[in-house]
Amino acid sequence: MAQRQSDSFSQQAELLPTKETLTALKSDVNLESACLELCDNALDAWKRTHNRTGSMTIDISVEQEGGTTSLVLRDDAGGVPREDAAMLFGLGHTAKRSISGSIGTYGVGAKKSLVNLGVPFRISSRTRGAEVGWTYRIMQDWFDDDQDWSVPVHPAEDIAPGVTEIRIEDLNYEWDEQTAELLRETLGEAYNLFLCDDLQDIHDTSYDLSISVNGQPVEPEGVPDWSFSPFDGIYPRRFENIEISSPDMDEPVILHITVGLLTQKDSQEAGTDIYCQQRKVASCLRNGKGGYGAGKDRLGNFSPRHERLKVILELETDGDGQMLPWDTQKSSIDPHNPIMRGTSDSRGVYNWVRRSVQEYYQLDADQIPTAFIAPYGANHEFAVNDGRPVSLDYADRKQVVSGHRPNPDLPDVSEIRKIAAAHAKLRISGCDLLDPWQVPAYEQQLSQESDRKIERLEAVSTLPPDDILENPHEAVGRICELARIHLEHGIFCPQELKEWQLPRYREYMERHEQDIPPIHDQRVVDVPLKPEHLDGNIELSEFEGLEDDAVAQVHTGQTVEEDSVKQETAELFLVFGGGSEDERGAQVLEVSRTELCRLLGLETDAVDEVIWENLEIQFEGLVREKHSS
Repeated sequence: MAQRQSDSFSQQAELLPTKETLTALKSDVNLESACLELCDNALDAWKRTHNRTGSMTIDISVEQEGGTTSLVLRDDAGGVPREDAAMLFGLGHTAKRSISGSIGTYGVGAKKSLVNLGVPFRISSRTRGAEVGWTYRIMQDWFDDDQDWSVPVHPAEDIAPGVTEIRIEDLNYEWDEQTAELLRETLGEAYNLFLCDDLQDIHDTSYDLSISVNGQPVEPEGVPDWSFSPFDGIYPRRFENIEISSPDMDEPVILHITVGLLTQKDSQEAGTDIYCQQRKVASCLRNGKGGYGAGKDRLGNFSPRHERLKVILELETDGDGQMLPWDTQKSSIDPHNPIMRGTSDSRGVYNWVRRSVQEYYQLDADQIPTAFIAPYGANHEFAVNDGRPVSLDYADRKQVVSGHRPNPDLPDVSEIRKIAAAHAKLRISGCDLLDPWQVPAYEQQLSQESDRKIERLEAVSTLPPDDILENPHEAVGRICELARIHLEHGIFCPQELKEWQLPRYREYMERHEQDIPPIHDQRVVDVPLKPEHLDGNIELSEFEGLEDDAVAQVHTGQTVEEDSVKQETAELFLVFGGGSEDERGAQVLEVSRTELCRLLGLETDAVDEVIWENLEIQFEGLVREKHSS
């Protein structure tokens, strides 16, 4: 049998890289990302040598001489053995796969970063037990020779035990204090979990890491300014140890979700942060990568109304870190990664985000007034859980428990809002009548509702009845009508009123009469003495002590003729620049008296003053409601 020609010989193609590969790879690197890659290496070395226990220092500094700037990155993570010298720059060499939970995964980050920062550069290291260290230098000539990939390694006695130093002899970037500050901010954000004590306390971890740039310490980004409000379960929660499996991974990915509302809207802080292997990859995402937008397993579009929403996603694995949804630059997230979108056999990250974050997302759409969020920062005496997110172990859970979400009906918030709104209209304050934890929200909401400072409101010792809280407009109207009638008759009877009725009664008197009549301490025939007398249903016992021939008839003030009720119209004008030469106005409403009374919930024969007072209250309420939202 004749053999086919294709079987008679084999063809092979060499796929070895050239040194130009290193030069090409550097194109997507900048100064900050290059320094991050080198710091990632140091953190992984610390993991390899001491499991990130004990202390570790990374120092980045520049030395400028003449027109040349040298960049030096030095760490004391433990040093690299002489036999592993190629690991730091040799293409394809990496020790990351032997390190559980390593940050570096691809084995090219540090290499392309070094080429990007500048050539020549020198790498030196010494383990703690070695008598001397080692060093080698990469020059431009090395890149020009594709045949020889070796470099001479020399002893180094001038490097301290446990230290690795990388020196870029001629930095490709301009360097000034602004450059240094930007680098500090970048490092403080990326290594927030390693540098921030408060975050480590939440995560039950402890790292003694310090990073400095030109001798100035890098400050961590810190903990979000979450609100730990005690109202309706709207405090931050941390859903821990959620297991995400993938058919391509030998080890599962562990997901932690922390969600809460910031004390104030913050366009720079709100959104979703994502960490992989404790290294921040993306900040303040408000698009599909952060879990927002339309479609399956999405929260909905992120809008300015959601600028109090803060979500933190942490992904960790002891397996192959390349399977995590980050890119080789560790600067972006792949939303199509199976870990993020899920598979037919396993829920993905976005599914868990939707189910754990949905109520916060919905409630943050201006449903909760600032008064119930802003006062309760982490250090407030009534902050839930002492100002720490409540931790919930979801290692064995498949569903988000309803009790682990905020109450979307907001009964606590609604109750205090109702009380504050009524008190503002009645010109009273009831701080001493509420539970202490409610008072900060009540005071701020009362300030929003009221058109005057809280100090000018009258403190009361009893709350108005529930029916008054439900309809304070009507109560205020009746109080003002009573005051008008008393002024008409030249009397002043505060002793007949309840404590919460007095402020509006006095206010009406002061507004319409320069000199309030003296307190009238005797009964007056035909004049109502209390708001409830205005409806005419008065028991004779109310008038005990009157003369026998006195008529117990209630007078409700100036009457409105029936013809006026049927024929009069009300005209409402809007005037700008009132009282000035450029005063200008326009009619904005013309309506019959009957229709206006109906809209205000008044009797059609209500006197003019009551109609005016109710209109004023309605407009004040609209302005305050708009302002509070």
